[in-house]
Amino acid sequence: MNIKWTVEDKQFIRTNAHRMKDKEIASELEARSGRRVSVGAVRKLRQRMGIIKKGGRGVCELRN
Repeated sequence: MNIKWTVEDKQFIRTNAHRMKDKEIASELEARSGRRVSVGAVRKLRQRMGIIKKGGRGVCELRN
């Protein structure tokens, strides 16, 4: 099922990607909207928005 992302969802991802894991973002968006949001959907949208994270377990920093 395709998710219709709102402007608020995108802004939340943009402002919190540097300090939260994709899993935490998905949980927060799920709680806010009341709909199912997967980690993969958050990751794919974040990457399409051009927000690339550094690799590594537990790392929440963005790559320059």
